[in-house]
Amino acid sequence: MEIGDEAKRFLESDLGRCILGIVEQDSEKARQGLELVDPQDTKSVTALQKKAQMSRMFKNYVVELFERGEAALEVWKNENRRVA
Repeated sequence: MEIGDEAKRFLESDLGRCILGIVEQDSEKARQGLELVDPQDTKSVTALQKKAQMSRMFKNYVVELFERGEAALEVWKNENRRVA
């Protein structure tokens, strides 16, 4: 089984869907907050922007970690084939 398959299964699992759902909800709340916040309240605008950005970055980071892990596993397998 490849890491990509495991990652896909995790993200499709109850826990994976729950985590990504929470991240999506947080991101949506931040976007909605940006629609309502006083544009002159720069601290609130910045905080909401950071929250939305963190949510997006988290999802991207999780996907990137799985991809990097899969690439590292392929390198390891290739190196072990040469040794054997």
